[in-house]
Amino acid sequence: MRDADAPQASIDAYLEELIVRRELSFIMTRHSPNYDSLGALPNWVQKTMREHADDERQITYSLEQLEAGETHDELWNAAQREMVATGEMHNYVRMLWGKNIISWSPSYEVAFETLVHLNNKYCLDGRDPNSYAGILWCFGKHDRAWFERPVFGLIRYMASHSTGKKFDSKKYIEWTKSL
Repeated sequence: MRDADAPQASIDAYLEELIVRRELSFIMTRHSPNYDSLGALPNWVQKTMREHADDERQITYSLEQLEAGETHDELWNAAQREMVATGEMHNYVRMLWGKNIISWSPSYEVAFETLVHLNNKYCLDGRDPNSYAGILWCFGKHDRAWFERPVFGLIRYMASHSTGKKFDSKKYIEWTKSL
């Protein structure tokens, strides 16, 4: 790593993901009997999900629609295409992918089941501790409370229009169409 031709911030971010986040994932799955369920989430998440369980979802998609990447959201569809075709997904988009499944599912439980199903079926890291930590992160694990909003309550929200501004999302979308 010392000889890497990359900005120090990129090296630090890589090492943080490689070491810190990986260890958090392995510790969570080793010491939490509920690591593969919403029961692994902290109390503040449990509370906000109870408070927002009946919030109206503006759009819902079936598992079949999600699996086929047939949503109104081109960036999300691109992420799904990449995952199905390659077994991988752009890491930042993967967070958005999970968050949108929460907002497009009739309940948090269905969202969790959908995320686990799609991740385990298509991702190379399916059934890995990092996968469970990443899925649960979408619901607030290893995170803090954010701003109150419908469906998410205090869980961090992500939107495609803002996510797409953080990298060349149009190029990414076009690239996934070639897969």
